[in-house]
Amino acid sequence: MMLLVLTRLFLFLPLFGPQDKNIVKQSQAEQQTAVTDQKIENLLDVSKELRNSNPKAAVDSSKKAVVLAAKYGDKKALAKAYNSEGAGYYVLGDYEKAINLYYKALKIREQVRDSVGIGASYNNIANIHNSQAEYKKALPIYEKALSIATRTRDTTLLSGILNNIGNIHLAQENFDRSLAYYKRSLPLKEKLQDTQGILICLINIGIAYTGKGDHATALAYFNKALPYTEKINSLHDKVYILRGKAEAYLVAKQYDKALKDAHASLDLAKKYEGRDEIRITAALLDKIYTKTGNFVKAHEYLSLYTVYNDSIKNEQVANQIAQVQVKYETARKDKENLELKIEHKLHQEELEHKSIVQYFIIALLLLVCVVAFVFFRGRQRLRHINNMLTQKNELITQSNLALNEHQEVLTLQAAQLQKQKEELERLNGIKDKLFSVIAHDLRGPLVSLKGLLHVMAMGKVPADKQQQLFNSLVSGQQNVLWMLDNLFDWARAQMRGFEVNRVPIAIQELANENIRLLAPQAISKDIKLINHIAADPVALADKEMVRLVLRNLLSNGIKFCNIGGEVTLAATQKDGMLHISVEDTGIGMSEEVQQKLFGHSSYTSKGTANEKGSGLGLALCKDFVEQNGGTIRVVSTPGKGSRFEFTLPVAAIVSQNCDAPALSASEHELQLV
Repeated sequence: MMLLVLTRLFLFLPLFGPQDKNIVKQSQAEQQTAVTDQKIENLLDVSKELRNSNPKAAVDSSKKAVVLAAKYGDKKALAKAYNSEGAGYYVLGDYEKAINLYYKALKIREQVRDSVGIGASYNNIANIHNSQAEYKKALPIYEKALSIATRTRDTTLLSGILNNIGNIHLAQENFDRSLAYYKRSLPLKEKLQDTQGILICLINIGIAYTGKGDHATALAYFNKALPYTEKINSLHDKVYILRGKAEAYLVAKQYDKALKDAHASLDLAKKYEGRDEIRITAALLDKIYTKTGNFVKAHEYLSLYTVYNDSIKNEQVANQIAQVQVKYETARKDKENLELKIEHKLHQEELEHKSIVQYFIIALLLLVCVVAFVFFRGRQRLRHINNMLTQKNELITQSNLALNEHQEVLTLQAAQLQKQKEELERLNGIKDKLFSVIAHDLRGPLVSLKGLLHVMAMGKVPADKQQQLFNSLVSGQQNVLWMLDNLFDWARAQMRGFEVNRVPIAIQELANENIRLLAPQAISKDIKLINHIAADPVALADKEMVRLVLRNLLSNGIKFCNIGGEVTLAATQKDGMLHISVEDTGIGMSEEVQQKLFGHSSYTSKGTANEKGSGLGLALCKDFVEQNGGTIRVVSTPGKGSRFEFTLPVAAIVSQNCDAPALSASEHELQLV
């Protein structure tokens, strides 16, 4: 698991036990006035207060303390001032300057045999190696500091070193071991009432739990630590907390919260120009944006990370070069002093040496020329290779563009083909539905006409009944033609894409039309068709679709009624919907059969008089009802009949009591004999 470096390291500054403080006071009394001593202490206190909120100002205050301590020759105060200045540069991320100042403080403390100060210096030097991920170098130095803290029984130093050793195990992802050290350090800090130390321990424990994947516990520790930053006005520690919370939210995949805290951390780091913190937080933002798929933002913060990372590395190299130059100049001056002392003894040897040096310089110049020539030719060859690579990259780019354009064309063609396929499937579906409607709904009227013609052909019709049968024959033929016209009108509407033409419909009138249409079928089985629908209920729906639904439900009621049965139509209004029911006293159906009625596959069974059907009528009813904003359901008991009910939106309010059946003086019962 990759963890961003979020750990805080303890910086030990004025760490003196009671005996050391007495020695310091005695030394200060002997070497300088009380006023000067107070000025140095004040400057160091100011530096400590500003270190985590304005580290540049903290460095300036420490430098003033260095000048005063050096002026009055107070070595212990000078070591403290160097240590304080190094701590300021550490917060700024300038580790080169920080470690030089720590070593200056260590050298002085070794001279004055300040054990506690030596332990603090070892701790701070180890912090630098820890921050540079040089854990093998840091751990032995921490152990030296830990030995001193244990020997001197310095609780402050001991608690800080335990925390910092925990940081090494945290950086190496040994989370359980790091937690063990942090939880040893925290009680000591609480006993000392060390607000800064408690804050750092809480932050590091939160980071360790994040590493373990326990983001909830991690967030609890970060939130517990946050109030301490306000107490001591520590922007630096607040940066760590916000960044730690962002890392925890990232583990929890709560990316919005992670981005919020990461941006807040970056803004605070920029406020006091903490370069290392800006670098680390920028890397975290790059990681979060990459997780969210926002690669533009991720690249932006990766670039910011690279800038600060390169800046820190370049400055470190420059500082190292400067350090080497200083050492070289020091060695050269020492050598010149030595040469001046023995110049008169080495005059002859110097002449011989001069000749050797001249030869050496000539050889060196020749070597430099050869190296320069080889370097020049190498640069030419490299430039040639780069030009060739550039040309090849351009060709590859052009090929990629052509491929992308071709791919876009293919994608567009595929989309068009898919659209055409879907349109053909839709048209085939319409065709199938059209044929099923014709096959299902024409059969009933034609069977009725066939029956009438058969009765007449047998010659068994009395003379007084012939006119009535002729009228029925004409009426039946007219109904068939009328139904064909409706079917073809509906089919044309379907071919235009199932457009629903919602208009106000008088349901009673539409029910009567279908009763007249299906009367011959009912007569043949001596079935009563009863219409209890009042004149005033008006639905808002497609008239042709509702007509087909009523016709199918009435036809099914007749089909499954025994001879002498009844089919009743009724309507009620409730919650803005008209509930229309068709109930028969027929044979009913089982629960298993009810589940098959409204499916996409056809299901059919013979009626009580062996009537056949296409099996698609109820599926079409469900389709038309739903297109008009309603629902359809069936309640049936085997041997007692069935009740089909469908709903349609109401076009006008027809009653004050919408839950009661919409019955009036216009209630109808049509007796067919």
